[in-house]
Amino acid sequence: MLVKFDNQRPPGSLRSQLIRVALFLGLVSLFGGTLVGVVAYGYFGQNLPRFESLDDYRPKLPTRVYGQEGQLIGEFYSEKRIVLPYARIPPKVVQAFMASEDDRFFGHSGIDYWGILRAAFANLRAGRVVQGGSTITQQVAKSLIISAEGYDSGTAKNLVRKIKEAILARRLEATLSKQDILSLYLNQIFLGNQSYGIQAAAENYFRKDVEDLNVAEIALLAGLPQAPSRYSPFRHPQAAKDRREYVLRRMLEESIITQAELDEAKNLPIEVFPAPNLVRQVTPYFTEQVRRTLFDRFDKTTILEGGLKVYTTVDVERYRHAEDASYEKLRLVDKRQGYRGPLKRLGKDKQAIADFNARYVSELKYLGRDDKLEDGELYVGVVTRINRKKDYIYLQIGPHKAVLPLGTMRWARPVDPQVNFVSGLLRELPNSIRTGDVLLVRKTTKAREMERLGKTRYTRAIPDDPDLAVVALEQEPNLETALLSVEAKSGYVLAMLGGYAFDRSEFNRALQACRQPGSSFKPIVYAAALDLEGWTASTTVLDAPLTFNDPTAGLRWKPSNFGAKFLGDVTLRQALQNSMNVPAIRTLRKVGVESAITYAARLGIRAGTKASPCKALREELGLALGSSAVTMKDLVRVYQLFANYGKRVKQRLITRIEDRDGRVLLDDGYPGDPWAGIGLKVERAMQWTETARKQLIEPQIAFLITKMMRNVVEGGTGKAAKDVEVPVAGKTGTTNDSFDAWFVGFTTDIVTGAWVGYDDYNVPMGVYEQGGRAALPVWVEYMKKGVKKKTKEFEAPEGIVFVMIDPKTGLRAHPDTDGAVEEAYREGTEPTEFVARAGQAQADDDFLLLDN
Repeated sequence: MLVKFDNQRPPGSLRSQLIRVALFLGLVSLFGGTLVGVVAYGYFGQNLPRFESLDDYRPKLPTRVYGQEGQLIGEFYSEKRIVLPYARIPPKVVQAFMASEDDRFFGHSGIDYWGILRAAFANLRAGRVVQGGSTITQQVAKSLIISAEGYDSGTAKNLVRKIKEAILARRLEATLSKQDILSLYLNQIFLGNQSYGIQAAAENYFRKDVEDLNVAEIALLAGLPQAPSRYSPFRHPQAAKDRREYVLRRMLEESIITQAELDEAKNLPIEVFPAPNLVRQVTPYFTEQVRRTLFDRFDKTTILEGGLKVYTTVDVERYRHAEDASYEKLRLVDKRQGYRGPLKRLGKDKQAIADFNARYVSELKYLGRDDKLEDGELYVGVVTRINRKKDYIYLQIGPHKAVLPLGTMRWARPVDPQVNFVSGLLRELPNSIRTGDVLLVRKTTKAREMERLGKTRYTRAIPDDPDLAVVALEQEPNLETALLSVEAKSGYVLAMLGGYAFDRSEFNRALQACRQPGSSFKPIVYAAALDLEGWTASTTVLDAPLTFNDPTAGLRWKPSNFGAKFLGDVTLRQALQNSMNVPAIRTLRKVGVESAITYAARLGIRAGTKASPCKALREELGLALGSSAVTMKDLVRVYQLFANYGKRVKQRLITRIEDRDGRVLLDDGYPGDPWAGIGLKVERAMQWTETARKQLIEPQIAFLITKMMRNVVEGGTGKAAKDVEVPVAGKTGTTNDSFDAWFVGFTTDIVTGAWVGYDDYNVPMGVYEQGGRAALPVWVEYMKKGVKKKTKEFEAPEGIVFVMIDPKTGLRAHPDTDGAVEEAYREGTEPTEFVARAGQAQADDDFLLLDN
């Protein structure tokens, strides 16, 4: 029997097996995918920023530095950000960013798949990127990753970065409200121009608070998150304008604005500012020193990301007075040195001249100064014609024509330090200026006034053309200057100018330069004589020629006074008042060079120590004339000691530092600070009591040397300081060949030093540029505005008596002695001998006592 086998399976059996296999593979894939997802989530998400609430948001914040009255004077940051609470952000700003970046923000959970698809089609249709697929939550996540990991890692175009971004976006959506995410976004996002967050962008781009932005400005900023560089209004103004219009249309579509608002905003020009560099713009030399001080105390991360608040001593108004005084007076000193020539020579090349003028027209337009030449402002002009018969020069200043008369440039003689300024004034136009020269000039109306009033024969008939501007020749000074102003009692540094211009040189000559102080060092020598030798203002010193041999150098030194005159016996009062050199040297010989150096160190001269960049004071008699270099800071420190009656008060730049949460990291303020609250004043008073100021010399000695320096101002080399119209004590200083010119002086409140000179010693200033002529005018101009209240005369401490004396002999004066002056003495050291009356031989002491 034939057996037949059927190999066919029942219907549906194969299908069932395939389904089972597919289900199995699906489950394996699901399990594997889930496992991979869990592992990836755990691995890639472990170091991501964590947020349970907005309290966990600790962004990088700038350190902000404030002046004495609360003005912002500097910021140090890696990301400039000013965090605003959501309630302070205008709704229209929030809506504009949502319309531009994520109009479905409230409809997705962090990742908008529909939005990604829509953006892909829009970009494909446009042939370029016109929409982004990232949600606001994803942009926040990306920004937070960049802050945490750095720009390169946070912007890497790879799968790892996208995974991290997605994980963090979902976490944010799970833990924060939509409003919290918007708050994070508008405070965290980078908007170009060194701006992180909407408030920083409003300030940087428009110099406004976010609440004051108009619709056009809001739209411009709302268009930036996608590509801040591509839509930069500085680099790509047309692209920025197009992007702004796109945002405006989206705002209209979302009913955020009306058609009328769109039309108005669309037609507004884009007017933006580059991010301000406050460090360089407000009080640059001071703020830079604050930065150095902070970096000595804190690490880089704390300063650039920690959001410190630093309160300082600088008075911004006084700082500006210092800048104005230095700028104005330094120009005058520099002009007295002569004219160094034109800025540039274009010759007779008409094309070069036309190109130069075209560029300058564009620059004036950019600055908004092309309509007219403003009186007192500096400009650059090209010489077009010279009329030597009439003594004036025609110039083209951008779109304007101008005339330069001889009367406004008589100072422009060739540079020669040996020529007296007055005798060197020009009587005709100089041959050094030619057609095609580019000159620095200042618009002025003074020349026309002088012509009308007939005040100078060197301003001949200026062409009577109202469209022809009158200008004066100028030049940027080659000289440098420094000024340091300190409040005596508190030690607050009110103003610190380290040079003519911070942009030209960041070297701080008030702190870092080692310069010979000249005669401004003499008060230290005379104070030593008063203190160590028991001398008085009436002590006489011989003013007669001296000669010293230097066997090492094989030279002889014969010091002399200015003017090469010798007066015989002179009092210390007279010697300091008239800045006499030989009596100062004889005084130093009596005190002893080594003792004088030790005494100078006690007063505050730190040359030769780690606290000063200067070498130790040289053991030589030239020390009495300021031959050893010191810093301005130290010299002002000494005069501050005199002003404080012998007590040391350290100079302060910073009064208080707080961290981002308001915790006090440092408080070093003065109890009498008018800007401190009553509680802080009490706290500081207790601190000052615990750390008592050191009494380094007796109050009587400090007062006596102050009184002698009062005489310098009242009748000596510092007479110009009387223009400040308050009691001033001080001393001028000039070095050999006028390389350095000084004046250091003080009132009862403020101690200020001023210096003028060249950085190098290749060329001296003119032979007539002493401290009283070059540096003192800077000091006076500053102090006229720097002294904000009338001060009284310096009060004598206990133990001081006043006696009328004959200033020539130092002896007591009779009631009828001509020219008698009042002088101060420590009680018991006042002179008892009387000066002889005119026509009468000197009587003995007994007779004089009877006569009285």
